[in-house]
Amino acid sequence: MKLHRNPSFRKVVTPWYDSDLFCLVISIFAASVFYFSTIGISVALEHQQYQRYCWVPIVLMLLSGILLVTNLFLILSRMVHRRAEEE
Repeated sequence: MKLHRNPSFRKVVTPWYDSDLFCLVISIFAASVFYFSTIGISVALEHQQYQRYCWVPIVLMLLSGILLVTNLFLILSRMVHRRAEEE
């Protein structure tokens, strides 16, 4: 007898890196890095000797912003999908 590939009695196991809690923790971390980079930009622009290194916090801000938007979009789409399944 051949086993079914997708039996109906099993619950689908989501990997730990794709869970809602992990996405929320990553979003909080990305928001804190984003805030840290805004402070870094302001400090770099205040001091003449650090103005040429302003690109470092800008890159950090861009990368953390992309990560934050991606994770928040993922969490919101899951919430909308769950509400649609409940109704």
